[in-house]
Amino acid sequence: MKRWVKVLLGLVVVVFAAKYFLLDTAATPDGNYTIDLAALHQAAIAQGGVLPERIEVEKIGDFAFPRKLVVAGDSFHLHPMVQLAHRVMWPDHSLIIDTALGAKKAASIPGSKFHSDAFDRMERAMAKAQAIVFTHEHSDHVGGVASAPDFAAIAPKVIMTREQFNGPKLERDEFPPGSLAQLKLLDYSGLHAVAPGVVLQKAPGHTPGSQLIYVELQNGTRYLFVGDIAWTEDNVTTGRGRPGIAKLLMKEDRGAVAAELVAFAKLPKDVHLVLAHDPVAYERDLAVGLFHQGFTE
Repeated sequence: MKRWVKVLLGLVVVVFAAKYFLLDTAATPDGNYTIDLAALHQAAIAQGGVLPERIEVEKIGDFAFPRKLVVAGDSFHLHPMVQLAHRVMWPDHSLIIDTALGAKKAASIPGSKFHSDAFDRMERAMAKAQAIVFTHEHSDHVGGVASAPDFAAIAPKVIMTREQFNGPKLERDEFPPGSLAQLKLLDYSGLHAVAPGVVLQKAPGHTPGSQLIYVELQNGTRYLFVGDIAWTEDNVTTGRGRPGIAKLLMKEDRGAVAAELVAFAKLPKDVHLVLAHDPVAYERDLAVGLFHQGFTE
C-alpha cells in the first residue's frame, strides 16, 4: 500500500511539474534583439523607385487554440485565430506576404473554417505578383504556394530564404514532387530590400527561417510583419510568449522569441506590428484603414 501511495504522489509531482514547465512558465529573453528603424528606412529607399501605395489583406481561414498554448500561464479557454495573406501594392505591380494553408491542409485542423473565395483570389494574385515572400516556413504561411495549381509559373516569383528552405518544419511533402528544386534560394545578412519599401530582417527563434518584413508606404506609414513570433498582441504587451511545450512541438527557441518580444514592445506606436493570427488586431487595423480588405482583381 505504501508503495502505491508513493507512486501516486510521484505521479502528482510529475504532472504538476510538467504543467509548470510546459504550460505555465514564460521564457527569459536570451540576449538582446535589435530593430534599427533608421536602417530599415534607409534600406527601403536605397534602391530608388516608387514606394508602395497600400496593402491589401485576405482572411483565408479561422481556427482556435487553447489560450494556454498562445500565452504561457493563461487559461484553457479557446483563443480565436485567423490566417491572413497580405498584398503590397504599387501602381504597376505587387508583392505577397504569406499565403496561408491550402484547402486540403486546412481541412485537417479540427474546427477550422476555410474561406475558399479568399484563397482563390490569393491564388490569382500570386500569378500576377512580382514576388512572394514569407515571414517563416510553416505550412500556414507557405501552403498557398505549395498547393498552387501551376507551381512552375509561381516558382520564379518565390523568395524563400535558405534558412526557410532548410528548416525542419518545412513540410516538403506538401509541395509537388521535385518542385522545391525549382526555387532559387535567398542568402542575406543584415537587411535585404526585396523591392522599394520592402525590407527583410532575420529573426530566428520561432523557426530558423523566421524573419521580419518591414514595409514603408508612400505616405510614410510603417508596418512590421512579424509572422508567428507573437500570436497575439498580449504576447508583446505582457512579454509572455508561448509556453515550454512550444519547444517540444515546434522546436522553438523560446529565449530568442522572448528577446524579440521585448524589442517589439519598445517600438514607437506609429510602427504597426502585423501579427499573422490575431483576429482582434486584424479587425482593428481594418477599421482604422491600415489595410484594404480583399485582393482587388
